[in-house]
Amino acid sequence: MMIENIIRRVLREMRNLNESTTGLDEFLNSVTNRYPETIDYIDKIKSFIEESRCKKIEVARFKHPALGLALHNGVLLNQNIFFQSLPNFLFILFHEIAHQYQYKKYGDEKMYEFYLGEIGVREAAILMKKLEMVADEFATRKVREFVRMGLISQPNTPGLAQYNNVSLSYFENFISQIKNEILRKGYNNFDQVAELFYNMIKMNENNSNIFNRQEMKEGEITEKCWSGYTQKGMKTMFGKRYPNCVKKTKK
Repeated sequence: MMIENIIRRVLREMRNLNESTTGLDEFLNSVTNRYPETIDYIDKIKSFIEESRCKKIEVARFKHPALGLALHNGVLLNQNIFFQSLPNFLFILFHEIAHQYQYKKYGDEKMYEFYLGEIGVREAAILMKKLEMVADEFATRKVREFVRMGLISQPNTPGLAQYNNVSLSYFENFISQIKNEILRKGYNNFDQVAELFYNMIKMNENNSNIFNRQEMKEGEITEKCWSGYTQKGMKTMFGKRYPNCVKKTKK
């Protein structure tokens, strides 16, 4: 029995070694440099990320107002999240890692069904919103857990979870645009779709952005609304100002 336990432990350690998260140590160093108070519990954050089987974690400049992107092959985070308060930063991180747990639970095929599957746009939008809301709930619980343990203070932004208030038409429009781009490029596998998102989000002068983004001002994102939508003022999410795009009404 003792030999069997040793074998299991060795196999588990070998599996964990093979599934290590690329870029994790560099990322955690950036976290502790920006938020020195996390040094005492950085191992908790590390374990949470590793247990999700996240393959890679990277921080970059974004050309799209998203704060994070979770794909089957890793997480890409907007460098602007390091300007957030610690509780808000952790919420964003936990939200994106929650998606990694979803990939782990449901598998890549299910998670990319929105774009490569046969399901309709409406059904895909409903499923996508549900996954985002679950990730919000997951991140909220994780932040509360850290607050209860006395590791962080209460978030200074009430109601960090935002996806419950996002309209279904937003997801429908987003999915339609991505599916059209995938069709135009002739993509048919996970890696190609992941590359599309990666190039769409990460700042690179050689890459075009299918979202037709305008100039960004400090603290505010000025982005054109999609076709069929018009801007009605601005709204605030995670400390940034975004256009409030609403569906055009027929006169």
